[in-house]
Amino acid sequence: MKIRPMQVCAGLLSLIVAPIALSQTYTARAQLDLAATGESFAIGDKTFRLAPSAVVRKAGPATDAGQVRVASYAIDPAPVASPASRTRSARSVDAATAAPAENLAAAMSADGTVVVLRPQLNVYFNDASVVAALVRDTGGTLVYSSAVGGKAIVRYGSVAEAMQARQRIQGRAGVKQVNPDLVRPRVHPM
Repeated sequence: MKIRPMQVCAGLLSLIVAPIALSQTYTARAQLDLAATGESFAIGDKTFRLAPSAVVRKAGPATDAGQVRVASYAIDPAPVASPASRTRSARSVDAATAAPAENLAAAMSADGTVVVLRPQLNVYFNDASVVAALVRDTGGTLVYSSAVGGKAIVRYGSVAEAMQARQRIQGRAGVKQVNPDLVRPRVHPM
């Protein structure tokens, strides 16, 4: 029997590295769970809680092991502040760690499902005439509306504005349901 040192080394290396990579992924999810201290909302039978300190970015080809992936986004559960930013005011630190251009947010459910929120709402209605009024009253921009389908999509300047508008829209006459627009994790077929 001939021993092949290269295969033995590769096998030992995979036994050492795999648990480390898995623990980093678990750690990122655990950090995101701890960071999920913001407003809660329910969609269907799942309740989600926003993670206000998490930063959502478009995922590059090499996502850091300390990040959680959802579709084409990478979520950094608790961004580390640079030494220079520690001396700035809380307001400037918040601005420095805000999500880039798309203005996205992350949320996590009790069962560990992670989603990304866009700054828009899906509004389901009985009466199409209420759509123009609720867009005007909440300061949003109408992206899509279908009287036949009973659905409208309203965009806001930030996820926080969308969540505030959601509270004002819920319960209005002619509105059946209001949900944040979510990016859900991809489900891979077996």
